[in-house]
Amino acid sequence: MTHFTTEFHGYDRAEVDKFVQTANDAIESNEPSRRARAQADAQAVSFRVALRGYNRREVDHYLRRIAKGRPDDRP
Repeated sequence: MTHFTTEFHGYDRAEVDKFVQTANDAIESNEPSRRARAQADAQAVSFRVALRGYNRREVDHYLRRIAKGRPDDRP
């Protein structure tokens, strides 16, 4: 699972964790329709801002990688 830095005001951790888990499962599934849906969802998702949430820049960067079908750092 991806780890993000926690900050005073950041994206709601539970929302991000749930989305990332679902998206990663879809990207790794070898099912083209699930992968495509996860990539589209990564471009459209928004999260609430909460106290002690995840760093927004880190999460946004990760969402861009999911949108490209690469949730991890592998080339």
